[in-house]
Amino acid sequence: MVRRALCLLLCLGAAPALAEELVPATGAPICEADLRARLTWLAADERRGRDAVSPEADAAAEWIARAFGRMGLRPQGVDGDWFQPFVIRTPVLGAHNELRITVGGDERVHEVGREWNPFSVSPAARAEGEVVFAGYGIHAPEHGYSDYDGLDVRGRVVLVLRKNPGWKEVQHASFVRKLQAAHERGAAALLLCNDPATTGAGPDRIGHWSAGLGAPAASGPIPYAFVAQDVARRLLAAAGATLEGLERDLRTQGPRSFALPGVRVALRTDLAASEAANARNVLGFLPGRDPDHADEVLVLGAHYDHVGLGWFGSTGGAAASGQVHNGADDNGSGTAALIELAEWFAEPAHRPRRSLLFIAFSGEERGLLGSAHYVEHPTVPLADTVAMLNLDMVGRCRGGRLEVGGVGTAEGLQALVVAANEPHGLTLSFDPGGEAPSDSTSFFRKGLPVLFFFTGLHPDYHRPTDVVERIEFDALCRITHLVRDVAVRLADADERPRFTRPPAPPRPPVLGVQPSPEPDSRGVALRGVVPGGPAAEAGIEPGDVLVSVAGQIVRDLDSLRAALGRLAPGKTVAVEVLRGEERVVLKVTLGEPRRG
Repeated sequence: MVRRALCLLLCLGAAPALAEELVPATGAPICEADLRARLTWLAADERRGRDAVSPEADAAAEWIARAFGRMGLRPQGVDGDWFQPFVIRTPVLGAHNELRITVGGDERVHEVGREWNPFSVSPAARAEGEVVFAGYGIHAPEHGYSDYDGLDVRGRVVLVLRKNPGWKEVQHASFVRKLQAAHERGAAALLLCNDPATTGAGPDRIGHWSAGLGAPAASGPIPYAFVAQDVARRLLAAAGATLEGLERDLRTQGPRSFALPGVRVALRTDLAASEAANARNVLGFLPGRDPDHADEVLVLGAHYDHVGLGWFGSTGGAAASGQVHNGADDNGSGTAALIELAEWFAEPAHRPRRSLLFIAFSGEERGLLGSAHYVEHPTVPLADTVAMLNLDMVGRCRGGRLEVGGVGTAEGLQALVVAANEPHGLTLSFDPGGEAPSDSTSFFRKGLPVLFFFTGLHPDYHRPTDVVERIEFDALCRITHLVRDVAVRLADADERPRFTRPPAPPRPPVLGVQPSPEPDSRGVALRGVVPGGPAAEAGIEPGDVLVSVAGQIVRDLDSLRAALGRLAPGKTVAVEVLRGEERVVLKVTLGEPRRG
């Protein structure tokens, strides 16, 4: 009765600040109000997007561990702890970053973090020199355009604007491409500021030092800094120029580059790559009731990290950088469901024959790092692991639709899921493959059966608008029940599932793109498109960043291949790209695969 009253109270809106303290671990039926309370805590603004290397992710890990402990699970991390720490190599800001600018006789030191930031690819280095303005910092012979023609930048500090002169293709607007152009011409350092067209009437957001352009350079590239527009205006005023006037001239008259008289910059960047463990998986173990099968383990997993404040991984463009990306669906929904499942199974009457290992992964958003670390350093032998069930983005069901991947990784998995779904009535679609842009892939690559539960991509993916208010809690509750019933069938079966490698998919249809070798945390950056190919015909351009194909998330080349592998030649699909700060959806008719 107390439980029912509490559920009613939560449904009426009394979402707690510390959800676990107000959601008693009783093993009672899976409750929609509990899912709401847990997800509300995980996706609150105070969690600041749960970036894997942030204090907020640490707090979330502790919170999950407390929940597991109250339910009676056993810690299954390292050295008897709940946690399995691992290293995510990220930039670390040192104590010796300095930007000192002298205009005439007036010297000022500008504040790091407020007036400027070093880029993550900057080495630990110093540079000092006279300043030259080099437009957008672009050398593009194919456009008949170069900001460097006739400009000697050797030993000098170069100031450039973000973006390009208004071209649709954005490859030359790349931060890294601008760095390469300055470095190749002997510049001592590079400063970049927002162009007025980017900021408009909004705030001037400087790029964060942790923004994912790559690891700091041990040697090679020059110091590189993102400076506020007010800093750039002070430099340009020495030549009687304004940002707005220069941008107008660059767009209408072409390159306009020049030296800034009486201006000197001394820049010191101090960044290093982290080596200490800065991320943690959370592991809770529930022993099985059957002595003959308790040494066999079913893993249930979900990642709890997200993209933080959007400095890396955001699909919202510059306007979203620095904003909380709450990650309610991705993957607060899966994490809340995982905790609810742990609570249900911890009830003695619900304990299955086989043991269960509940893992809340971190580092998924940075490339499945937490699950990849686990399968290389398992705390339960992989030989004793019978299967892995993965929940990732299960909160936006779109009328009861649910995708289930991995049904071809063991005999009878699809039939098992269909039978388990009968009382829940979800509309299921199936993918036999074990490769997906989520943590189940790490287990599949070790030869283990997997199932991946996913409700699909939506316009709020990796944006600040992925918030609790947009979660379909009734559907999330139904999906949690379905995963419970699938887990019961697997954990109570007489025989463990037998791994089968899904048949090789037919040759994927042709999209006609040339991916860039440079990684991009938002998706797959395109170096080029094949002339006359499907992508070119649809209007995809070099410099675009592929985000999704036919509703399938694209994070890297593997997920792009997997998405195309599910499609047939001749099919017309929606392809979503980022073009600069703009999100563009194009219709592409896929081509026939090459023979031979």
